[in-house]
Amino acid sequence: MKNLKFFPYERNQYFYGKLMSVDDFQTEQKYMNDKRRLINRLLHGCGVVCGLHVVQVDDCTLSLEAGVALDFTGREIVVAVPVTKKLSMIEGFGSYTEEDEDNHYLYLCIEYAEKEKDPVYNVAGVASKGTEFNKVAEGYRLYLTSQEPEGGNSTGTSFYEEQKIIYWGSGIRISQVFPKYIQGGEEFWFHVVVENMGQKLPIQFSYELFLDCMSKDGEDRFLIEFDEEQFEKSRRYEISVSLKAAAINGKTGQVKLNKESFCLKIGEHQVKAEAECVSTTKIVNEEVGEVLKKRYYEDAMEQVLKDTSHESIYLAKINVIQAGDTFVIDGIESMPFGQYVHNEMLSAVLNKVQKQDIKRLEMLIKNPKAKLPISKEEQEKAISDTPLMSSGFVILELGIGGLTGQKFFSQDITHGLGLGNVRIMLGEASGIREDSSIIYGDHGIFEESSYMVKAEIAARADVTKGTFVIGLKLLETTTVRKVKIHWMVLKDRKEKVYDRESRELFIKPDMVYLKVREACYFETVFLGAADKQVNWKVKESEGGTIDENGMYIAPNVPGIYEIIAESTAYEEIEASAFVVVKQDR
Repeated sequence: MKNLKFFPYERNQYFYGKLMSVDDFQTEQKYMNDKRRLINRLLHGCGVVCGLHVVQVDDCTLSLEAGVALDFTGREIVVAVPVTKKLSMIEGFGSYTEEDEDNHYLYLCIEYAEKEKDPVYNVAGVASKGTEFNKVAEGYRLYLTSQEPEGGNSTGTSFYEEQKIIYWGSGIRISQVFPKYIQGGEEFWFHVVVENMGQKLPIQFSYELFLDCMSKDGEDRFLIEFDEEQFEKSRRYEISVSLKAAAINGKTGQVKLNKESFCLKIGEHQVKAEAECVSTTKIVNEEVGEVLKKRYYEDAMEQVLKDTSHESIYLAKINVIQAGDTFVIDGIESMPFGQYVHNEMLSAVLNKVQKQDIKRLEMLIKNPKAKLPISKEEQEKAISDTPLMSSGFVILELGIGGLTGQKFFSQDITHGLGLGNVRIMLGEASGIREDSSIIYGDHGIFEESSYMVKAEIAARADVTKGTFVIGLKLLETTTVRKVKIHWMVLKDRKEKVYDRESRELFIKPDMVYLKVREACYFETVFLGAADKQVNWKVKESEGGTIDENGMYIAPNVPGIYEIIAESTAYEEIEASAFVVVKQDR
C-alpha cells in the first residue's frame, strides 16, 4: 500500500531447513501482487471495469452501484454491494465552499484503500505492543473533491491530444482540445469545449485564431463564434472545426489565440475578460495511428516507471446548489472523464460490429443495387416516413328518421394516435351488417347508393384532446333509423404536435442568491397558453413571503427555499424557482 514501486522483483528460494521469517512471507505476497498489478496496469489500464454507476436518489442523496475498477497501479477496487449515502456524509464534502463562485459542482472519486482487522495477541511478547492485526482487508475510499484530474492521464487522452483552458470564470469554462500529431497535407479536427458550470444567463463569445503550418479554407486565420441560445440547453457544448495541415514533415504546427479579439457576453452584459492559449501539434508524414503506436511501445514502460503521482477514478460530476450547510443536488453526470477499462470481450464485440459495417459498405460499392441489411438509422427513417393509422366505425342513431337539412352528431371518438394534427377519411356503409359495402366520396356513382341515406358527412378533430366528432346532414327526408359510418385516421410522425403538454410555464429568474430579508421580483413566462394568471406560494412554511405580483421577501433564516407558481386556468401546469438565502456578513 505504501510502496507503489513494482521493481525489483524478488521471490523466495526454498530449501530444506530454511527458517521462514515475517520478511520472507511478505516478500512472497509482494512478488505475486506486483506481477499481477503490472499486467493490470499495462494491458488493461486504469478505470472502471464494470458497474460503479452513480444515480441520484433524492435532493441530497446518491447511490453507487456495485462494480469493479483498476486503480493507477493496477490494484483491484471491488464494491461488493451498492452504497447509498447523503452527500454531506461523504468525506471531502467540506471542500466545497461558498467562495467557489465558478464551481457549482463536486466530483465523486474512488480509490484503493486497505484496513487492518482482527487484532490478535502477539505471542512473541513484545512489551511495547501486545497485540497485532491478523489480516489486511482490501477495500476502497469514497471522497468528494472540487479538483479535476491533472493532465488527463487518468483517461489516456493526454497520449494523443491536449486540452488547454482558454477562459475560466463567471460560471463558464472554455477550452481547446488539439491533437498532438497530424499528418502533413491532411485534414483534421480540433474542438472547442464550452462548459456551463452554473451560469443561468445565456453565453456568447467569439475570438480569432492565428494558424501556423495549417489553414482553414485556405486562410491562416479564422473566427470562433458561440451563442448558447442556438443550442439545446446543456451543461457541455462542443464546437468541431476542420483544419488542413501543411504538406511538410517534422515541423510543429501552432494555433494561437488573438488576445485582443476575445469577446464574452453573458445575458445582455459585456464581460471584461482576458483569454490566452497556444495549442501545438507535431506534423508527421506517417499515418497518425502508426506514430501513436510506435510512441506507445517506446514510451509505455518509461511512463509506468516515472508515474508515481496519485490518481483517483472520477465516478461522477455532481452539480450542487449550496448555502452554508444546506444544499440540493442539481444533477449527476456519471463518468465525466470516461475512465473505463475496455476488456477483451467488449473489444471483440465492437470489432465484430465494425467488421459488419465494413462488409456492408464493400457490398454497396460492388453492387449499388444490392439489398443490404437495414441499419438502425435506416430502420428509424423508414419508421418515421410511415404514417400512423387507426380505423373504426360509428353508428349514428337517427331515431325514427329525419328531415331534409337535419343534423346528427356522434359522441367524441378517441382515435388513439395521440395529440396533434390528423387527417380523417369517412365512408358510409350501405347497411349496418358487417358485409355491407362502403362508399367513400360521391354516392351517385354507384348503383347500390340508391339504398343508402342521402347525406353529407364530415369530421371535426380536436388536436388538443386526440379526439374527433362525426357529423351527418341529411340531403333528403329518410325513415332510416341507423347509419353506419366507417372512419380512418392518419397522422404524420413528423407532424408538429400541438397538445396540452405544449403549454409550459417558467419563472424568471429560476434561481437567485439573496441576503436575509432582501427582496426580489419574480415573473412568469407562459408558452402555448392564453390565460397567464398564476397563484404564488413558498413551499416552506418559514421560507419568506411572496405577494400576488411575484414580489418575494427572504426570511431571517439562511437556507434554500422553493418558490412555486401555479396556473389558475390549467391546474396541471406549475413551475418552481429556488432562492438561496445567505447570512449577511
